[in-house]
Amino acid sequence: MKKPAARLFICFITLYLSITLLPPVLFATVPGPQASPGPEPASGTASSQEPAEPSETASSNGPASSQEPAPSPIPGPLDGAPVGGGAGLKLRDAATGELIAVDLREFLIADLACEMDPRAPEEALKAQAVASRTYYSRQRDSEIPCDTESWLVYVTEDGMRERWGEDYDEYRDMLEQAVDSVEGQALTYEGELILASYFAISPGSTESAENVWARDAGARHPYLQAVASPGDLFSDGYLSYREFTLGELESALGASGLDPEEPLSNARHTPSGTVLSVEIGGESFTGQEVRAALGLRSAAFTWEPAESGLRFTVRGWGHGVGMSQAGAVFMAKGGAGYEDILAHYYPGTELEKKF
Repeated sequence: MKKPAARLFICFITLYLSITLLPPVLFATVPGPQASPGPEPASGTASSQEPAEPSETASSNGPASSQEPAPSPIPGPLDGAPVGGGAGLKLRDAATGELIAVDLREFLIADLACEMDPRAPEEALKAQAVASRTYYSRQRDSEIPCDTESWLVYVTEDGMRERWGEDYDEYRDMLEQAVDSVEGQALTYEGELILASYFAISPGSTESAENVWARDAGARHPYLQAVASPGDLFSDGYLSYREFTLGELESALGASGLDPEEPLSNARHTPSGTVLSVEIGGESFTGQEVRAALGLRSAAFTWEPAESGLRFTVRGWGHGVGMSQAGAVFMAKGGAGYEDILAHYYPGTELEKKF
C-alpha cells in the first residue's frame, strides 16, 4: 500500500473509532444541553413522532419480579415466510376502528410517507421501501394495526393532501418513484423473508436482537446483529432528556423505597450503551421496561441527580434492532446505494428481486 493510501486508511480508522467509542463515554459523564422536545411537525414533512416501529412489544410496563426480567418478545410473526404471496393487506385502523383492505403498492407508498421525510435521499427511501415490503409481507394473512390520524404505519391520501398541501404532487411522486423502483424486491435469509425491523435513530450502533427481545432471537434471526451506525450522532433528535421526581419513578415503575442517594444501581450495558438491566428499589428491570414505563425514546439512557429528582439523558430513538432510518439517510448522502444500506443493516441476507 502506498504511503498516502496508508495514511488515509489510518485517518479513517481513527475517525471511525472516535465516533463510535467516545459518545457513550462522554454522554455518560458530561451533562448535555437543555432538552429539546424533539422534532415538531412541519408542513411538507412526514410524521415527526417516533416512526412506527414494527409491532414492537414491551414485556411489561409494570413492576418486574425479583428475578431478572426476560427481554421483550420479538415483534410480529416468528415463523419464516416463503417468498411470494398475495398483493393485498388488511389493516385495522385505531383511529376509526375500521378494517381497511389496501393494495400492497398503495400501502408501501403510504407507509413510506409515515416512516420518512419524502425529501430524504432516494436511496434511503428505497431501502425503507424494501424493508417495509419485507416486514409487512410476513403479516399478509393477519390484521396489521395502524393509526391513520397519527400517521402510524398507514395514512390515507386525504391525510397526505391535508398535511402536504401544495407540495402533495411533488412528495407523492418522490414516494411512488422510490416504491416502484424496487418493485418486487424483498430481503431473505435461507430462502425465507426476514424479520426486517427498523427504527428511527441508534445511539451509534444498532443492537443485537437478543439484547432487546427474546434471548434466542439472535439464533433464530442471525442477521439482526449489532452494526456500527455512526452517522446517527448527527441526526436531529439523537439526544433527549426527561426529569422525574422519585415519586413519579415509583409510580411509573411500580417500585417503592427508592434510595434518594442511588435510586438506580448495578446497571449492565451493551457496547453501544443500551441498558440491559438495572436495579430499582431492590427489583431488576430490563432497559426496555424502563424505557416503556418512563416514555423514554430508547433504552440507551444514563441518569444523574437533578433538583427535582433524576434527569435522564437518552441517546437514539427506537428499539435499536435492524435498520436505522437516520443511518440509512446518512449512508445515502455519502453515496451508498439502497443495496449497500440493506446489506449493512441486515448482514448475511439476500436481496431477492422476484418477490
